Amino acid sequence: MFPTIEAQTQIQTPPKWAVLERQLIDRMNVAGPEVMEKYTRPDGTLFWPTHPDFQSIDGLDDAYESFHNWPLFYMLGGDDRFLADADMEFDVITNDMTRYGTGHGYPMVVKEYQPGYDWFHQGEGNYLFYMLCMADPSNPKHIERARRFAGFYIDEDPDALNYDTQHKIIKCAMNGSKGPAFWAFAGHPYFPWDGYNMPFYDIPGGTSHEAVRENEALQTRIGQRIRERQGVGDAVVNLAATSLATNAYLLTGEEKYKAWIREYVDAWIARTGENDGIVPDNVGLSGKIGEHIDGKWYGSYYGWSWPHGWHSVGQAIGIAAQNATLLWRDTAYLDFPRSQIDVLIERGIEENDQLYVPQKYGDPGKVNYVPGAWLQYPIINEDGTALQVDGWFEFMPMHPSDVTHLWALSMESVDQERAKKIAKRTGSKFDINAWHHIKDSGGHDGAWLAYMRGEYPEYPETVLNHNLSQVEARLAFMADDDEDPAHYGDAYFQRRNPISCEGLVQLTCGGPLPHYNGGLFVTRVRHFDGQQKRPGLPAEVGALVTKMTADTTELQLVNLNTTEARDVIVQAGAMGEHNFTSVSINNGQDRYTVSVNGTFLHVQLPPYTQIDLELGMHRFVNAPSYKHPW
Repeated sequence: MFPTIEAQTQIQTPPKWAVLERQLIDRMNVAGPEVMEKYTRPDGTLFWPTHPDFQSIDGLDDAYESFHNWPLFYMLGGDDRFLADADMEFDVITNDMTRYGTGHGYPMVVKEYQPGYDWFHQGEGNYLFYMLCMADPSNPKHIERARRFAGFYIDEDPDALNYDTQHKIIKCAMNGSKGPAFWAFAGHPYFPWDGYNMPFYDIPGGTSHEAVRENEALQTRIGQRIRERQGVGDAVVNLAATSLATNAYLLTGEEKYKAWIREYVDAWIARTGENDGIVPDNVGLSGKIGEHIDGKWYGSYYGWSWPHGWHSVGQAIGIAAQNATLLWRDTAYLDFPRSQIDVLIERGIEENDQLYVPQKYGDPGKVNYVPGAWLQYPIINEDGTALQVDGWFEFMPMHPSDVTHLWALSMESVDQERAKKIAKRTGSKFDINAWHHIKDSGGHDGAWLAYMRGEYPEYPETVLNHNLSQVEARLAFMADDDEDPAHYGDAYFQRRNPISCEGLVQLTCGGPLPHYNGGLFVTRVRHFDGQQKRPGLPAEVGALVTKMTADTTELQLVNLNTTEARDVIVQAGAMGEHNFTSVSINNGQDRYTVSVNGTFLHVQLPPYTQIDLELGMHRFVNAPSYKHPW
């Protein structure tokens, strides 16, 4: 069916990385059922919400996030149960949450989807759905939902007309299955968040947390201004919605999703050009930058100023560029996130053997707050307030995730140079040295990049041992956990989830974990079990991507089983977007080359054998698809 090669080299001493990969997979295969049994009810429902009268627009995403990486683990080689449990939980959560209200006169789930929320949170919640679709792409339920959900953003549902074709905008920063959620910005009084800056500094009297806390009239005025400024028009974080359309395309191949993504992403790229090379975070209902924020290009909900700055902006534009690159096979889209990374690097300040870059932008000379202790890194003034320079503030190390996604797609050496610019020059390469979210148990993108550069050969064993320690720590916590379920919050299961996929994704597939806030699983290669006809590495098989260039991938495969053969189908690109041109095999004594000229390579692994491959590649030559090889 596919070009076939067979391993010839007998294992003398099993590679430590391969043993650790299998230990990690085996340990998580046991841990998953344990956490399911203890922290869900027999019917699969979560122990949260804890009260039948619960109401909120927030929390649905956290429920879905509880199982975000279970289908991903299945696709890497985890037990079939992880796909089945994740699929069941998606249905259970979707159905269960219809019983709870939002406080706006409708339930938390409408038409099986978030009725109206920002894309920072929608993206997190959709991670599970995207992975389910990729893991089981022929499931009619996934295909129907994917089409319908994407339809909310291409105006196929008359109750969810989120998109304005004329102005190429999503009409509100809050949106979903009930359309633009203008009502979600209710204008309630604003109470400052400790550790965060104010959303605006141009409201008379509202220049500090202290002033606002002591003045109810000021709280009301700021709440109204938030509604007027952030409650209408497009926000840059909405670019994460492109994954919903990309997901539908990858299941169906329908061109309408591809066309919408180009139109919407190109519109934001054009606005970036209009704004002197900096992506604006808001666009008004008539398509004008700053229309509802007194002409300012900054100040949207989850934009440059508040609450997270680059953490949300960077992911949104990175996700959009990744999706457009995949669908249109055009790496020029990568200039979009690259240009914004450079905007920040150019304004960086050297501190503690590392480049500290601004994470946010606000009214110049007006920022006045003490950054939260959890951020750890911001450069501060003598009085403890955040340093602001020419409007830019919250100077911290840039987490390498965005640069890593950029390089993994571009394969440009200049992007590895960007990674080296932002890396700490002293200390352990494994240390993260930057503020980052911890929901996906990852963060070691910089260390993986160093491994890809040949500077950190011990990384595979280090990250796998780290992942094993994460699993054991969760299980140890579970063994002693005496928290009353009546006190559980929306993220209780996330904090107990024992599945950690970072090392397996990087090492076996050659790529970073998906952008947590709504990205897809995009890697250099992907593996399938040729005997069991399912995604993931076969039992007892290890894989290690040791090097990648624009046109080659070096891959090692190992069968640790001493009595049984294994078949691995290696796919060029996580979605078949690449082709293998040839494969060069090193059998320990000589090297020979076999022509492939296709998307798949069949590797036969007799008992206790290994093989080293150099795969020639043409990248981005195929229409990407979730379709499996058979």
